[in-house]
Amino acid sequence: MNETSFLEHVAKDLLSKHGTDLSHMAVVFPNKRAALFMNEFLARNAEKPVWSSTYMTISELFGKQSEYALGDSIKLICDLHKSFVKCTGLAEDLDHFYGWGQLLLSDFDDVDKNMADAERVFSNLKDIHELDDISYLDEEQRDILKKFFANFTEDKETELKKKFLSLWCHFGDIYADYRDRLKKQGLMYEGALYRDVVENKDLKLDFDQYVFVGFNLLHTVERQLFSTIKKQGKALFYWDFDNYYMPKPGRQHNPSAGTYIAQYLDDFPCELDIKSEDVYDNMKGEKNMTYVSASSENAQARFAGNWLMENDRYKAGKKTAIVMCDENILLPLMHSLPEEVDKVNITSGYPLATTPIFSFVSQLYDLYTLGMRQNGQSYGTSLLSKVMGHPYAGMATESAADLLKEIKERRLQYLSVQYLATYEKDEGMDVMFSQLPKTNEGMTFNSALLGKLSNIVKRIGITGAQQEKDAFFQEAVFRMYTVLNRLKTLTDNGDLDVDQNTLRRLIRQIVTTTAIPFHGEPIVGIQIMGVLETRNLDFDNLLILSCNEGNMPKGVNDSSFIPYAIRKAYGLTTIDNKVAIYSYYFHRLIQRAGNVTIMYNEATENGHTGEMSRFMLQLMVDGSQQIKHASLSASNSTTPIKRRSICKDKNVMSVLDGMKSMSPSAVNKYIRCPLQFFFQYVANVKEPECNDEDIDNRMFGNIFHKAAQFIYEDIASHNNNVVTDAFIDKYIDNEELLGDVVDKAFSEEFFKTDISKGKISLNGLQIINREVILTFLQQMLRHDRANTPFNILALESAVYEDVSFTTPSDGKQRKLEVGGIIDRLDMVKDRKTGEDVIRVLDYKTGRQPKYVLKNVEEVFNAANISSKHSDYYLQTLMYALNVRGSRKLNPAGLKVAPALMFVKQTVNKDYDPILYFDKERIMDVLPSKTEYTEHLKDVLKDIFDPSVSFTPTKDKKTCDTCAFQKICGR
Repeated sequence: MNETSFLEHVAKDLLSKHGTDLSHMAVVFPNKRAALFMNEFLARNAEKPVWSSTYMTISELFGKQSEYALGDSIKLICDLHKSFVKCTGLAEDLDHFYGWGQLLLSDFDDVDKNMADAERVFSNLKDIHELDDISYLDEEQRDILKKFFANFTEDKETELKKKFLSLWCHFGDIYADYRDRLKKQGLMYEGALYRDVVENKDLKLDFDQYVFVGFNLLHTVERQLFSTIKKQGKALFYWDFDNYYMPKPGRQHNPSAGTYIAQYLDDFPCELDIKSEDVYDNMKGEKNMTYVSASSENAQARFAGNWLMENDRYKAGKKTAIVMCDENILLPLMHSLPEEVDKVNITSGYPLATTPIFSFVSQLYDLYTLGMRQNGQSYGTSLLSKVMGHPYAGMATESAADLLKEIKERRLQYLSVQYLATYEKDEGMDVMFSQLPKTNEGMTFNSALLGKLSNIVKRIGITGAQQEKDAFFQEAVFRMYTVLNRLKTLTDNGDLDVDQNTLRRLIRQIVTTTAIPFHGEPIVGIQIMGVLETRNLDFDNLLILSCNEGNMPKGVNDSSFIPYAIRKAYGLTTIDNKVAIYSYYFHRLIQRAGNVTIMYNEATENGHTGEMSRFMLQLMVDGSQQIKHASLSASNSTTPIKRRSICKDKNVMSVLDGMKSMSPSAVNKYIRCPLQFFFQYVANVKEPECNDEDIDNRMFGNIFHKAAQFIYEDIASHNNNVVTDAFIDKYIDNEELLGDVVDKAFSEEFFKTDISKGKISLNGLQIINREVILTFLQQMLRHDRANTPFNILALESAVYEDVSFTTPSDGKQRKLEVGGIIDRLDMVKDRKTGEDVIRVLDYKTGRQPKYVLKNVEEVFNAANISSKHSDYYLQTLMYALNVRGSRKLNPAGLKVAPALMFVKQTVNKDYDPILYFDKERIMDVLPSKTEYTEHLKDVLKDIFDPSVSFTPTKDKKTCDTCAFQKICGR
């Protein structure tokens, strides 16, 4: 079906009526893209060289007639926010307002483009009957309003109504103040500029003729501009429509688009035969049309590659188009194009938010704000490592790899700003880590921060250019640089007065809506585009993707502060208009195509309705086309990684043979999951570390343990290792002293520094954790006071014992040191029996298990680790047995009791930390020695036996909390 395209009809008509000298003409299109194709058609149909006309968009035409400039999108919202706050008194943050500001600006724009009486429109909002009851708002609108008005709750509907009315009552004031604010700066938003031009009526027409090509749904301002130019005899109009749109008695037709087009045709008659039925009644022609349902967006993208290869459609080049009703499908579509497709023109931009440069800027932003510690004098190495490990870090500084290596080898927690800025005398490090102003300097900090980010991005762009990076890299870096620079300018001018968190969110919002254009020859190769880019263009082969209700027509929910009734009454854009224009786009797009495949996502998940577009249904009902139906089924599914056992080859056995000691944690890890043991202790895969700003359970426990150690070391050193009431009271009664101990523990365990070098600076969550640790220490000290006097025998002391065993498969004799570090070894007079007992005491800051183990066998049962914390028993029993047989720690061979002090429980008056087997207190660990040792040897034999593989656990609960689940295939 090789119909002459609309633009070629226009080209032929212009040449036939005006010859090849078109220099006196300005050809006006809805968008820029059509001009490139127009040039080609003029060249093809002219018999001699053509003096081309000037091409411009409708927006450019209006801009040439105005003394005002269009404000950029960020500046416009910032100024609208100022007018909003001034007129309503609602102190909404800019980032909360941003989305609503865009909606409000859209309403103002629509009022002006349709030249409605703004005062009357907004006055009616105060009085409209619908505001007596807000129940007409749907759930989504109510949810958005709740977020907008932060103090709204479900039981305060009257409060919502009050704020809603307050907002609506001030729309007129906001509108007037906003326009005045912009005019004083020589700026306008698009609708205001358009309206100002047509109300001024003093047009500066530089050309003899203005040719308006391919317009459809017009706003009032456009109609008036067209009328004014037409009255001067300088206007020509070319409308692209098909008689299928026009109402005809006794025939099913498109009830919306045709009505609007007919209305415009009455005012602006077309030139020559451009609306003749023999040319434009193309919907009567039979097409090869197929509807395809798919189970996902990705499935559609993969199908597109096959569709291009089928019947060699890709060889048709620019006559073949893939149109995306949902442009989020662009990335998978790009990856699905076959190798044979060497020339592609993509009109949709690549999202800046998915580029490496944005991820790098985001990491830098977090480092410069969240990662700054000690009053801005140092950076945490967790965020610093992420930045230095980013692929673009090497383009910002030559020292990235060296610094990252140093952080890992020295296990650093923090590095000073001065040290980083002068690191290896690298200029890039100076750019990245020169001193920023303190946060209390407000806007100065934001300006400096944006300036620093801009400089780093610029440096990356320069380095990348020297390394011959591709054009896409350069474009992405340039777009990111432009966004940051624009925000800095707004900040310096006082237009963007926000805090750091708001600025972070604004950057993300702006970047999310920013796209990187693809460069190339637009009229060469397969055309991939969004719906709006198809205007005025025609294709032979057409694949329409994601043609679902909600995508086509796009967003027919009337997103506006102005209700439908008022919009209708004052001639503003309504849902009817939106549906009509998308109906026109859809039918105009397919009217000249001979091969049409339309796909839709039948899944009803992730926001998809699973319904085909109403326009597809309309074609089926109309019956003018024979439509084939197909369903795309996914024959291949993702194959998950299969969990497998690890055999003990020579390399594995070499690592095992090199082990000289074994901790209870390692033994517990093997019992829990042998494969987990392999990853951590054989393959040496490190578990992910927490953010250096966060205090996870492990770090919380470490700080508490260190503080307890400092306290009892101090007490023991003053009274020959005897703990008395007086020494404990010194800490209980002196919160400042106790606080100093906790700060010292924080400094050493968390910040990895010496407290003597300066007082530590904590953020909000760290301060909360500090207070909890203080409370826990006071609880433990009060509990211990009830047992005074007692003796401290050892603190944070290593206790190991040799264990010998033979591995069955090879008969090899092995010997290991088994043990670890005990928190506290003390000797107290037992309150229940009155006898002296040595306690191996292990501090626990978590929750005490509900269950008590019955015997030693249960200690080594893997099923009890998650449900009964048998790992606590295994560790404490091991330490107690080692102390029981230690000549150094227990020369008199006294009874040794395993004990777990759950600090949260120490508030209970009768709390007893000594462990039980069933209902019996373990006052002496010695009777359990033989059985415990045999079970322990069985585990060790399994670990070191060459014939026993490291197998994954079958317990799903264990896998849920395992750091290695992604690599083992769980």
